[in-house]
Amino acid sequence: MRGTMTDITQVGPEFAQRLADLWATTFNQAYCDLHTAENIAAYCATNFTVDRAGATLADQDTVCKIAGPTDAPLGFYVLCSTPCPIPTKGSGFELKQIYLLEAAYGTGLGRRLFDDAVDTAGGLGADHVWLGVSDRNPRAQRFYQKLGFDKAAAGPVLEVGSDRLPSSIMVLAVS
Repeated sequence: MRGTMTDITQVGPEFAQRLADLWATTFNQAYCDLHTAENIAAYCATNFTVDRAGATLADQDTVCKIAGPTDAPLGFYVLCSTPCPIPTKGSGFELKQIYLLEAAYGTGLGRRLFDDAVDTAGGLGADHVWLGVSDRNPRAQRFYQKLGFDKAAAGPVLEVGSDRLPSSIMVLAVS
């Protein structure tokens, strides 16, 4: 995997089943050390359905891109034209999700997906990109800080099954 180029491609509603599967797999891999299998299964059953994926992919204010071939993607991001819940200057896009399969960790693909998301948001007129990240996910927080995000405020409590997680809102200016 190291040193290879991987295409990043926008996908639409026809990709709903694959996105639902990718959502569940990458979420499980990212959080299996923090949550019970039951809590992850409950969260995925509610949030990562084919219907939800289809609605996300059909939303005109949402961009979803995958890395890798459409029949075997390695990661993805979902970018939404959603105002930040805290006061910010200008218009913003929410980086709703950015996940990789474990096999792609450390390959630079996460950075490539991130750069593409920021470029896409900027091309759509965004002044900043914001996201919410679990305070119990230090790997993700370090990744975002390394990319220039600043913690801006406490975020909402995230619910994964019966687990309640504090979160932080992080913001990055788009140049």
